[in-house]
Amino acid sequence: MMPMRLHRVWRLVPLVALVATGGCFATRGDMRILQGDIAAMRTELLRNQADQKEALLQTQRLIQVASDSLARVSARTVGIQGDVRGEMRAVREQLLQVQTLLGQSQATIARLRSEMEARNAMLPTPAVLVDPAGGTTRPGGTRAPAAATTQPDTSANVLAGPNQLYTTGRDQLLRGATATARMTFQELITNYPQSDYAADAQFWIAESLAKESNVAAADAAYAAVVSAYPTSAKAPTALYKRAQLILKQGNTAQARQLFEQVVARFPRSDEAELAAETLKTLR
Repeated sequence: MMPMRLHRVWRLVPLVALVATGGCFATRGDMRILQGDIAAMRTELLRNQADQKEALLQTQRLIQVASDSLARVSARTVGIQGDVRGEMRAVREQLLQVQTLLGQSQATIARLRSEMEARNAMLPTPAVLVDPAGGTTRPGGTRAPAAATTQPDTSANVLAGPNQLYTTGRDQLLRGATATARMTFQELITNYPQSDYAADAQFWIAESLAKESNVAAADAAYAAVVSAYPTSAKAPTALYKRAQLILKQGNTAQARQLFEQVVARFPRSDEAELAAETLKTLR
């Protein structure tokens, strides 16, 4: 296309020079040829402009299609990420529910242990039978000296064990007797500070206070779980619950600090994952 155009331009040069130097030497035929070439060049230029415009429009349409595709892919990716985050949060919450169920199972085991403790405490001592001949007879026919007399059993007042106290406190808490439950849990902590149930007892004290909407006391009780029993399974739960409690009171700054402590101190816990998700919404 370009060589032909150059050829036509070179053909016009002599004619244009001829017209410029002496128009009297140009014939009508030359003028018609010149006009035809000019008209052909104009038509060709217009055609080229139309082709370029069409190519530009096609390019713009392709760019728009690509942009729309990218937007759809981006929206789909964001939707998938949101679904994944939601599913992960649901899984973590289900894990916490499983932990709660495990805690209930432990409470059932503790109840059985407490019943065994109670039975052992109430086992009667072997009865001593008085022999009319002046001696005494034990079960099985064994005779004892006459000086051996029957003495009443005074071992009825036996201190309740940690299992029994924990079970009693949980039962009272489930019935809604929060104050009585706290007294029982506190008795467990006081009498058996090294018991495996001490950390759980302190945690349920905090839960009972939170149920009563006693925010200040519940906050202190949750903090006591973390400070007194930092390696217990209830420590991350107590710290996370404390952060939630503070957040509900509108103290976002302190709540953020507590959530960050959950992530930093208990990074492998389920509560750390939930705290990290919550921190994203607080920023």
